[in-house]
Amino acid sequence: MTVNPHFLFVFICGCVFAYTNGFQDGSSVAASPIASRSLRLWQGVLLTAVFEFLGAVFGGSQVASAIAGITNYPRGEAFLSVLGCGLLAAVGWNFLTRLLRVPSSSTHALVGGLIGAIFASTGNFEYIVWGEVSWLHATGVCKVIATLFLSPLIGFTAGYFTLHLLQFLLSRATVRVNNALKAAQWFVLPVLAFGHGANDSQKIMGVVVLALSAASMSGHQNPFNSSDSIPLWVRISIGACLTLGVVAMAPGILKRVGFGIFKQRPVHGFVSELASAVVVLVGSLTGGPVAASQVIASTVMGVGYANRRKGVHWLVATEMARAWLLTIPLSAMFAFTLFRLFAVLHLI
Repeated sequence: MTVNPHFLFVFICGCVFAYTNGFQDGSSVAASPIASRSLRLWQGVLLTAVFEFLGAVFGGSQVASAIAGITNYPRGEAFLSVLGCGLLAAVGWNFLTRLLRVPSSSTHALVGGLIGAIFASTGNFEYIVWGEVSWLHATGVCKVIATLFLSPLIGFTAGYFTLHLLQFLLSRATVRVNNALKAAQWFVLPVLAFGHGANDSQKIMGVVVLALSAASMSGHQNPFNSSDSIPLWVRISIGACLTLGVVAMAPGILKRVGFGIFKQRPVHGFVSELASAVVVLVGSLTGGPVAASQVIASTVMGVGYANRRKGVHWLVATEMARAWLLTIPLSAMFAFTLFRLFAVLHLI
C-alpha cells in the first residue's frame, strides 16, 4: 500500500508532538515525588514512563473523540496540510516553553495550532465547531476553553482540601508516618501517570485518526463512530514517543513545579499526586480533555496554600498562569504563520 506523503508528514509531526508532550507534562507528573524526596529521580522517571505508555495503549478513546470534535473541516488533502501545520505549531510552542522552563498545556497548544491553521486555510472560522458551554456537557472548542479555566480551579481546590483532610486524619500520627507516605507514592504516581498517558496521548491519536480518514486510509468518514476507532499501531507509536519524551524529561520544568512553588515534604508530595491523579483520571474516563500540567501545578499551589499561605512563591505561579493564558492565541498565530509561509513556498 502506498503511503500518502501528506499523511506521513502529519504522523511524524504527531509523533514529535507526543515526544514534546512527554517531556513537558511528564516532568510535572513526576515533580512532587522527586521534590519531596519520596522517590529518586530515576525511580520517578521510570515509573512515570512505564505507566504513561500503558495509559496510552489501554486508555480508551473518549478524549480523542472530544479533540476530533472541534472541527468539521472536509476530509481531503487540504485537511492533512491543516493538521500538519497545527501539530508543527504545537511542537514549536512546547520546545519554546521548555527553553523558558515554564510548564504549559500541550492540549491548548494543539487546539490553538489547529484553530490557527484552519483559519489560515479558509480565512474564516466556518469549520471550527465552537460548541456550547453547559455545566454538565460542554462541546467543541468551548469544552477545551472551559478546561483552561476549570483545570487550575479544580486542581487548587482538590489540593487545598485534601491536605486539610489528611492533616485532620493524621493529627495523632508520629513522624514515622512520613515513611508510609513516601511508600504510598509508589502507588499514587503510577495512577497519575496512567491517567495522563490515557488523556494526553488520545489528543494526538485523535488527530492521527482524522488524518487517516482524510487520506482515505480509514474505512470511516467519521472514524469515532466505530468501536475500533484508534488502531493499535497508532496507540503503540504515540505511546512510545510519549514515553521517550518522559525519559528525556525537562529538568527546568521539573524544578519549577517541584521546587519553585514551595518546599514540599512527603505529605505534600503525596497529597499533590493523589489529588492530581483523581482529577486527571476522572477526566480520562469521562472524555474531558483536561490540561494535566495545569492540574498538577495548581494542585501543588493549593497544597502549599493550605500548608502556609506565605510559603507559596506567587511570582512563579503568576508566570505559569500567564503561559497558560497565552498558549492558545500564540500557538494559533504560529500555526497561521506556518500555513501561509508553506503556501507561499508551494509546499502545501
